[in-house]
Amino acid sequence: MKSANAASPLWMLKFAITDLRSRISALKVFLACLILGVTLVAATASLYRVIEQSMLADTRALLGGDVELDASEPLPDEVREWIHRSDDLSLVREFDTMVSGSDGEGFFRAQILIPDDAYPLYGDLELTPDQPRSALNARQDDLWGAIIDPLLAERLGQSIGDQIQIGAATFRISGLIQAQPDRRLNANWRGLPIMISEQALEATELIRPGSRVDYEYRVKTEGDLGVWLSEFEQAFPESNWDTTTFAERSERLSERLDQIATALILIAFTTLFIGGLGVANSIHAYLDEKLGTIATLQTLGLRRKPLVGIYLTQIGILGSLAGIIGGGIGLVLSAVAISLAGDSFAISGRDGDWTALWLVPLLLSWLFATLTAYVFALPALARALAASPAGLFRGEVKAASHEPRSWRIASYLLLAVYIAATLFWLPSPQLGFLFLLAVLLLWALLEGVIKGLRRGAKALENGGFADRNFARRLALANLHRPDSPLRATLLSLGTALTLVVACTLIVATLLRALETTIPSESPALILYEVFPDQMSSLEADLASIDPSSTTELLPLVRARLTEINNETISDLLAENPRARREAMGDEYKLTYLSGNPENLELVDGSWWASPAPAGAPAFMAMEDREANQLGLGVGDQVELTAEGQPIAAEIRAIFRQKGLQTRFWFEGILQDGALEGLIGRYVGAVYQSDPAAKESQQWLARNFPNVITLRTADWLETAGDLLNKAAAGLASVATVSLLASLLVLSSVVSVSRRRQLYEANLLHCLGARHQAIRLSMLLETGLLTLLATLFATALGALIALPLAAIALKLPAGDLWWLGALVAGIVSSLALLGGLLPTLRAMKLNPALLLREG
Repeated sequence: MKSANAASPLWMLKFAITDLRSRISALKVFLACLILGVTLVAATASLYRVIEQSMLADTRALLGGDVELDASEPLPDEVREWIHRSDDLSLVREFDTMVSGSDGEGFFRAQILIPDDAYPLYGDLELTPDQPRSALNARQDDLWGAIIDPLLAERLGQSIGDQIQIGAATFRISGLIQAQPDRRLNANWRGLPIMISEQALEATELIRPGSRVDYEYRVKTEGDLGVWLSEFEQAFPESNWDTTTFAERSERLSERLDQIATALILIAFTTLFIGGLGVANSIHAYLDEKLGTIATLQTLGLRRKPLVGIYLTQIGILGSLAGIIGGGIGLVLSAVAISLAGDSFAISGRDGDWTALWLVPLLLSWLFATLTAYVFALPALARALAASPAGLFRGEVKAASHEPRSWRIASYLLLAVYIAATLFWLPSPQLGFLFLLAVLLLWALLEGVIKGLRRGAKALENGGFADRNFARRLALANLHRPDSPLRATLLSLGTALTLVVACTLIVATLLRALETTIPSESPALILYEVFPDQMSSLEADLASIDPSSTTELLPLVRARLTEINNETISDLLAENPRARREAMGDEYKLTYLSGNPENLELVDGSWWASPAPAGAPAFMAMEDREANQLGLGVGDQVELTAEGQPIAAEIRAIFRQKGLQTRFWFEGILQDGALEGLIGRYVGAVYQSDPAAKESQQWLARNFPNVITLRTADWLETAGDLLNKAAAGLASVATVSLLASLLVLSSVVSVSRRRQLYEANLLHCLGARHQAIRLSMLLETGLLTLLATLFATALGALIALPLAAIALKLPAGDLWWLGALVAGIVSSLALLGGLLPTLRAMKLNPALLLREG
């Protein structure tokens, strides 16, 4: 045996590995807990990095230019001339319509694009076949060419060379859009793109006075963007178009991505924290077996410093191994997810630094796995190394009851480093800090709950509740004893079940909305872009298709806010250029109350029954989101402009949209008559059976090709498919978290099983019956199951119900029982599953006490 001075680092490493290999099986829970947590961390982190890189690598291409000017009519000549003096300008005209295949049966919403010759200013438009866009859009054999999205071709069941119907014209599919730099992220949902030529647009006969056409002007400038914006606003201070820069678009995307990624990564870290509890239990059990070895090494002369180094090395080896394995698994899962979703969401990292995208998450996984291992293992290691070697001479070595002060300080410092590293690495440190505060509050709440439960159990035991019932008294005593599994159960299983309950309530709320609430309250068919001269004919013909159907049509006027309380927007927001641009460029969809068909919910104020008065401001109800952004309330005066005409209004009410149940998303509702002379389009809802809705949709597409239709059943099918994918992802995350929790419980059971068996033999020797001992264990497990279920249900509902009410605007309070049922079933299976092996292994033999002491 070498002395302490001769203990070289190489010898310590060899000893640590040899000693570890001899009992690596005892640390399976240690490794498994860390691997599960790190897998989630690596998967969410790498997925976020890849998506961020692919979406934000070139936001100029995503936006289409350095600046985008979005207008509902062509820009004035002087504006275009001002831009052309030093910058490049491209125009893309867009409008929505319905398209069908050559059989005339399938109808799908599409977005028609008419780009000019300068398009695209950034990025590359990749077409199949690889020919110029002008050639593919040219007219051949009396048919104009249309370049369509491959997904739309798949939905239509068509390919290159086949024919499709757009408005009054038949087009030939001349090519497919393989890559479009400015493709909208919601194109799959809102409408897939079709590119046609200027001349072909006239053949469709879809554009007439009052038609909605978006004019998207993209600007490419070589100068400083801030200077350009300042000069442009000085030249045209009263602009009525929406101005967006690539930097603002990037900031918005980045902010939203950061929020989503932070939430997912925090869930992953919660799982890692749960796994850390398993690490603590596992290392405690492992070191309990090594107490004799530690005392022997100290007795033989090995000093404390190399002994500490040996076991710190072992923890580092285990943490590194778990980090590399878990990180590798997480990266593989991330790569699989990206490959499956890449075509649908245009996620591609081909232009990025793949080494950084994959290597950095792997290194961070290793770092956090190692930090987690040390943070949760140090207290147990400190108590083990503080054990007195003199216990060898008494026949038993016991760990110290508390870790030395120096170890405690080191543990706190390491925990601080761990928290700081987490906050530094999170995409949104602010959310991470709020999460940390919430964790501290919940930890304090949990400690209070645990103390209250222990005192309650002790009070019940001493208050006569367990008199003359040995099993009940023993079960209550086991809850308030110092080494009770109550804390570990609530921390591990309770935390994981909270996530399961929250996910269950959110998904159940959405499913109920899609399967019952929305179908029962929503029309079978939604209509957009109905012209005034089409109304009577449309209503009569729909009634002939299904006499029981009902059609409701509402006027739609798009306006821009120009004044608030007699002060112009440009003056009111003069000190905030970005807010001024957004407010002046924001369009408001206005309509009449007309019986409130949207069944909107009032937040403040009241509805009215009278029509608009002549020569006085009309009453107006404003959406709460818009009102809150501008600080408006009941009684404020506003002025909007539509078609060059002012609309004076007094805010009489603030209303709230109904989330998924809202159809048209009006921002303003006015008194009847306030929009006369400005109404050029109507939107509508058709209440009829779904088979009739299919027939009506086909009839409208043939006879009113300008009318855009949306069948509720199709929307519900698409939404249900997306929800099922999201639910599968949430279920995967919750399952991993639950597995980590079950591993923690298994470590708790393994640590306490020997104590339970010893105490069962001791109680049997003192006269306790076998049945009473088993019953006490079942009662204790039942109480723990009940407490874990109540804890998870209450906390999960506290998270899910406000989220459903605020973000989704859907009621979920009556579904609490579903969360309680899931929590009860899972906790019962987990805790009873851990108890049954103990009951099977229990052999009450007093001779064991004599042999084992």
